[in-house]
Amino acid sequence: MNLYQNNSNMKALRKALLSLFVLSLCTTAGAIDIKLKKDKATVDGITYAINAKKQTAQVVKGQEPYVGDIVIPEKVVVDSVTLYVEEIASGAFKACPGLTSVTIPDCIIKIGSSAFEGCSSLTEVTIPERIKELPNDLFKSCASLTRVNMSDAVSKMGSDIFQDCKSLADFEIPSAMTEIPTSMFEGCSELRHVTIPTGIKKIGSSAFENCASLEYIDIPTGVSSFGSSAFKGCGHLTEFHFPAGVSTVEDNMFRGCVGLKTVEMSNAISKIEHDAFNGCTSLENIELSNSISSLGSSAFEGCAGLMSVKFPNSIKEIPSSAFKNCSSLKDLELPTALQKIGSSAFEGCASITSLTLPLALKEIGGNAFDKCNSLMDIYCNSAVPVKISGSSFGKTTMKEGIVHVKKGYATNYNLHKDWKKFLNIINQE
Repeated sequence: MNLYQNNSNMKALRKALLSLFVLSLCTTAGAIDIKLKKDKATVDGITYAINAKKQTAQVVKGQEPYVGDIVIPEKVVVDSVTLYVEEIASGAFKACPGLTSVTIPDCIIKIGSSAFEGCSSLTEVTIPERIKELPNDLFKSCASLTRVNMSDAVSKMGSDIFQDCKSLADFEIPSAMTEIPTSMFEGCSELRHVTIPTGIKKIGSSAFENCASLEYIDIPTGVSSFGSSAFKGCGHLTEFHFPAGVSTVEDNMFRGCVGLKTVEMSNAISKIEHDAFNGCTSLENIELSNSISSLGSSAFEGCAGLMSVKFPNSIKEIPSSAFKNCSSLKDLELPTALQKIGSSAFEGCASITSLTLPLALKEIGGNAFDKCNSLMDIYCNSAVPVKISGSSFGKTTMKEGIVHVKKGYATNYNLHKDWKKFLNIINQE
């Protein structure tokens, strides 16, 4: 063998050894299932954002949705570097309908918003004890979720956290919390029982909206405010008792609560906002406390079962559509300080038979008593006719009803451009 042949053989040997070395590296990487891409790595089917300098890893969304049972490890090894898993990123498991369970290790210190949103097959999750705050939308639309285990030390939850979790039937709010956030249980149609701790001070907007199976809820005495639509659409809710510190019934608070029969208001309530009890068709009687000075429009609209209302003298205005279509309302005694009745305020109250207008009343809006076809007697005590429009009362009342005025005042009403349209105006004896 000459020198040239010897050199050629050595080169071929070195090339073969190099190929074997590269093949060995590839085979080793495949054995532990590591795929590297810039600052991310996928290890055993879970994708991580890695920080080699800090030796930390964050579970992030993978290229394909996660499926089956996922067990998050406490640490992973990438490029011979041990990385400690500390966080689950926002949206990490979002929209993974095939994810059936996830095991979260105690080393996790933070979970991002919407981390499990839309995981429709997820049934139960245990939150590590180190986590004290949970973010927005965390379990939103997890339609099969029935149980979430967490520490009583959790002090804050984000809005919409359990929205549309349609299988969630029972929940105990951690004792460290002071506020139920916006839309916390909105759309939880199977929710039947919620334990609210004594430390809760505020219940946010739409917190229990459309919780159709909720029949009763015990509100702690320390609650001082509710957000709008807090119990809207809770069709099986039958009774509600306001704590003494609440001053306002917020807008749409009980709208569409068709099963609500009893409402106990505290003397601290001074304001009922618009549509607060709109569509509460089972509500039969309502007694407004003496401290109430303001009613919102459509506050009791569509309360078809409402038979009587007791007004305090502090009410100076009954706004538009406040009692519209309260078809069973019969006993109507207006407050003495009342100055204005808004448009359509009592429209469609077909059971009202008589009406006495207070001396302080100055104006009755359009359609205020339209379609009140049983209203046949109107008693007016003022010498000066109350301002009305041609549509304030229905045609049946104007054609067949009687306007009773104090002796000597009938002429004033017969000369009024709108009151004179009543066919029967008589002096009281």
